[in-house]
Amino acid sequence: MQNLSTMTVREIALEMPQTTRVFEQFKIDYCCGGRKPIAEACERAGVDSKDVIEQLEALFTSGVPADDWVGNASLHELISHILDKHHVFTKNELRSLAPLMDKVARVHGDNHSELIELKAAFEELSDDLFPHMMKEEEVLFPFVERLVRCKEKGLPTPMPPFGTVRNPIRMMMSEHDMAGDILRKMRSLSKDYTPPPDACPSFTGLYYRLAELERDLHEHIHLENNVLFPRAVELEDAALGAEV
Repeated sequence: MQNLSTMTVREIALEMPQTTRVFEQFKIDYCCGGRKPIAEACERAGVDSKDVIEQLEALFTSGVPADDWVGNASLHELISHILDKHHVFTKNELRSLAPLMDKVARVHGDNHSELIELKAAFEELSDDLFPHMMKEEEVLFPFVERLVRCKEKGLPTPMPPFGTVRNPIRMMMSEHDMAGDILRKMRSLSKDYTPPPDACPSFTGLYYRLAELERDLHEHIHLENNVLFPRAVELEDAALGAEV
C-alpha cells in the first residue's frame, strides 16, 4: 500500500473505490476537487487529516478486495453505466423532486426561510444539469464512442468541429465545478440535510432524497472527471500520435 498522505483524493478513490464512503462521511470533495492532495482536501473540508487517513488505511488493510470494475471497464461500458445509472437517476429525481420542493417550501417557508433559498438553488442545479447532460449525450459521448470504433477498426481519427475532445471536456468539467458549488450551498442551507424538529414526513423525505441526489452526483462526476475524461483524452492523443 502506498503512503496515503502523499496521494491525491482521486488516486485514492481510483485505487480503492470503497473509500468514497469515507470521503462522503467527512464531506471531502472527491469528484470536482479530486486532484487535490489528501491533506489539502481535508483542510478545505475542515477535518483532521489524521482521522481521515486512519479510516482510509483501515479500508486498505481490511482485506476487503477493491471493487475495481471501473479500472477494468471499457470506455463503452463506462459511458453506458453513466447513462443508464446516473443520467437516468438524475433526470428522474430532478423531475420528481421539483413538485415536492415546491410543496415543502410553500408549507414551511414562513417558519424556515432557508427553504426559499434551497428551492432557488435546487432550481438552478436542475436548470444547469439538464442541458449539461444533453451536451454529453448528443456531442461528447458519441464522439468518444466514435474514437473507440475507429481505433478498433483501424480507421483514421475523426476530426470533430470542436477541434479536440479536450474542448468539450474542459467545458463539462467547468460545469461540474458549478454544480459542485451549488451542491455545497444546498448542504449548507439544509444544515447537512438535517430536518428540523417540526418537519413533516414530506419535509423529512425531501431532505433524504436531496442527500441521495448529492451522493449520486458525486459518484457520477467522479466517474466522468477522474476516469472517463482522462481516458478519452489519452485515446485521442494516442490515435493522433500514431498517425504522425
